[in-house]
Amino acid sequence: METTDLKSGLTPRQHLWIAAVLWMLVGTGLLSMGLVFWFHFPYLGFVDGRHLGWGAIALSVGLIKGKLILDRTANRVIDRVETLNEPNPLKSVFQMFGAKTIALILAMMGIGIVLRVAGVSFEVRGLIYIAVGTALLWSCRRYWIASTKFLQVEEL
Repeated sequence: METTDLKSGLTPRQHLWIAAVLWMLVGTGLLSMGLVFWFHFPYLGFVDGRHLGWGAIALSVGLIKGKLILDRTANRVIDRVETLNEPNPLKSVFQMFGAKTIALILAMMGIGIVLRVAGVSFEVRGLIYIAVGTALLWSCRRYWIASTKFLQVEEL
């Protein structure tokens, strides 16, 4: 009987898609919640100059955080993807992100929980969610761009 050595596990492109989709979903969720908390969107109750100004500041802070912090994090993950050879997909996803990125994710989740438990107002949480959601959405583009480069390599 002949055995063939089938490589199991995820391809680099699949890893990058997983990272991109995760960051995109979490970023979209946080940005949406932030907009609802800050502007009270279902009722359009607070679309005035003050709310628009602070919303624009939160959006700008998010873009800066995305560019300065999360882009570097994404680049680290992208570099790590090229060296993964773990056959277990779940393990390989954890290896892809690495300890620093997982610690950053846990810290951001912890801050969200502390804000909620401490009773911080919806409006303040809304501004923070707008900033963090924007940062995640900005930086998920790094994963999508890198996945297209792996697509081109796989086609060769």
